[in-house]
Amino acid sequence: MGPHMYLYERAREAYYHDLRRDIEEKRRLSLLPQRRSVSRRTTGRLGMLLLKLGTWLKQFEQPATTSVDRV
Repeated sequence: MGPHMYLYERAREAYYHDLRRDIEEKRRLSLLPQRRSVSRRTTGRLGMLLLKLGTWLKQFEQPATTSVDRV
């Protein structure tokens, strides 16, 4: 029973070491500045600009309406 307990302890230590490393990595990543919000905001503004440009161009694409007198 002795060797199995040794292997169990080694496996447990390796598991906890991996957990600590993952937690530390997540902590370090959380301290980095959030650049995603800047890129999302920029992408959103670009999208709105393209939508406005599209509607503006559609106004010129439509044929001019002429008023016809109906008799």
